[in-house]
Amino acid sequence: MISGSLNNYRFSFWLPLFAILLILIPVFIVSGLIGLAKISGILVLVLLILAMRKWFSIARSKNNRVERVQLNANDLFVLQQMIPSYKNWSVSDQRILIDQTGLFLAEVNFMGTWNPKTQLSVAILAVCATWQSGYTNKQHWNLYCKGETTFSFDPDSNDNYAIPHAPFFEKGILGLQSNEYITPLQKGIALLK
Repeated sequence: MISGSLNNYRFSFWLPLFAILLILIPVFIVSGLIGLAKISGILVLVLLILAMRKWFSIARSKNNRVERVQLNANDLFVLQQMIPSYKNWSVSDQRILIDQTGLFLAEVNFMGTWNPKTQLSVAILAVCATWQSGYTNKQHWNLYCKGETTFSFDPDSNDNYAIPHAPFFEKGILGLQSNEYITPLQKGIALLK
């Protein structure tokens, strides 16, 4: 909710309304009007829920947030073929890999001729490469397909990165960090930031 003008959220209307309704609760209780105090409390709760829904929808539209791609059963099958040790990872690491892969697929612009399996492979590769660096907004990233075996971040660049077609046999995410496909990609991603 930090981008854009605060006037769009209409805090100048909502905050005095909540203050008045909250002040009325003890006034009604002291006056012996318990029923009105309860109604005032319920109104505060309902109006706060409505206001928060409105605030979050405004924030979502202003921040151009994209929804992550939900991986289907076929995508998960490809993921398990690509990383056989994935089944042995902790549940939290599995969830992080799936969520970050979905975000990558939603945010990155794939230029050229890509097939869905290759996009998923590159997404998994990039997520593993950025695993320890935290979330990075990738909406400005453009990936250019250069044949069936390589891609780059710049169409005129000679820095091409290989697209994996064989499974990764390293155990765990830390083992993947030293993979021959992931190490060069880590260096290329570091230059993008």
